[in-house]
Amino acid sequence: MPYANPVIVETSLNNNFLLDPKVLESKLNEKSRVLILCSHSNPTGSVYPRKVMEEIFASLPGMWERTLTVNGFSKAFVMTGWRLGYLAGPTHFVQACGKIQNQTTSSASSISQKAKVAALGLGYAIY
Repeated sequence: MPYANPVIVETSLNNNFLLDPKVLESKLNEKSRVLILCSHSNPTGSVYPRKVMEEIFASLPGMWERTLTVNGFSKAFVMTGWRLGYLAGPTHFVQACGKIQNQTTSSASSISQKAKVAALGLGYAIY
């Protein structure tokens, strides 16, 4: 028996393949537990405007305390191949994730770490 039943919220070219917050709301019910939102999204390259992101998350009570952001440097800083990313969120979630130690969650090379510091020193990302 599966642990979860995914509900896919369709998007279309008409709205640049962006999730409509009203459509999302119509799909939520008492069993809803996780929203995976990918921005920017391959292969479309669509990026959610701040207004839409705020509408999606502001419409769901308590989201700040339950949101994890997973990101990387590949696209934002044109660092494809450096395999360097980060997780941001409430302390208890981040600490729990920190207990998972393997080659995909830890041990970034020293040169990748130095490149990250240089990229962050630019003060902006490319998108």
